[in-house]
Amino acid sequence: MGQVDKERCAALVSLAYPMGVTFHRAFDRVTDAVQALEDIIEIGCERILTSGLVPAALDGAETIAALIKQADERIIIMPGSGVRADNIIELAQKTGAVEFHTSARMNIDSKMNYTNETMKENLRSVSLDEREVKMIIANLKSL
Repeated sequence: MGQVDKERCAALVSLAYPMGVTFHRAFDRVTDAVQALEDIIEIGCERILTSGLVPAALDGAETIAALIKQADERIIIMPGSGVRADNIIELAQKTGAVEFHTSARMNIDSKMNYTNETMKENLRSVSLDEREVKMIIANLKSL
């Protein structure tokens, strides 16, 4: 528990070939990030998506920076979770990361005229916020 299942993950990397594989935020649940990073490099993933073992990447910036240093260009460390236009420059500066993951999402209210209150539904949908994406790109280009 709390470790990378190297055998199964290596099989998935092999099955995905020739596509590259990103190890997702399961990384943020490991007990030893230093060892997990080495395990993921060994199995052949090309990047790790992480928030630095905390809920939001900016809060995990110190850990992300340490992972990038340890990785020494053997794998890409990609910060994700809570990455937005208003914090991406600070995150880039604190971590040295060159790739980022963002949902850049916004919630859209339903256009339904009637809501049945007994259904207790949240009639909102998630969509890409194009303005947010453009601001993120502009901010990164300014670095």
